Amino acid sequence: MAKGSRTRIRILSAAVETACLNGFNGLNLQPLAERVGLTKSGLYAHFGSKEALQVAALDHAAALFQESVVAPAKAVPAGLPRLAGVFERWLEWPAGAGLPGHCPFFAAVVEFDDQDGPVRDRLLRLFRDFREVLEQLIASAVRHGHLPPGTVPGQTVHELVALRYAHHWGRDFMRDPATLARTRVAFAALIRRGGSAA
Repeated sequence: MAKGSRTRIRILSAAVETACLNGFNGLNLQPLAERVGLTKSGLYAHFGSKEALQVAALDHAAALFQESVVAPAKAVPAGLPRLAGVFERWLEWPAGAGLPGHCPFFAAVVEFDDQDGPVRDRLLRLFRDFREVLEQLIASAVRHGHLPPGTVPGQTVHELVALRYAHHWGRDFMRDPATLARTRVAFAALIRRGGSAA
């Protein structure tokens, strides 16, 4: 790997860690440059703007998410086991990927939900891509008889996202040690009732 590519990866790794701790609006070029041993102009040469850095950091975080949350599903049986595995690893993200702090995507949603532009556009695409992954896993669970034919993947994804947000609120904000157990109970209840109808 070329030196420039290694430097870019080092910058993006530091940027994602910063976003986990301080959000994407906390990605200021000067502190980040100092952290990775570059000048501000040196870091600027790699990305050109804070906005470009934010978009690149989102993509780097998404690659880490894919590697630590989604890709391991291929090693387990299709259907509900894959869906449950992805959900369980999603609960442990980003710590499961060795990152500090909180979910960088949730932080970005709060920061950019009302701001049009490239960062919001990229974040929206990443969430839509993950929604599609979840819908495919739910449809597979239906095909394998783990969920009933009336299950509506889009509605079930909506409820899974609601559970993940509740998990974030309980664990990270309320600091409730019972959060993981409660989220697992809620997931099991969703599956027991056979998914969700429209």
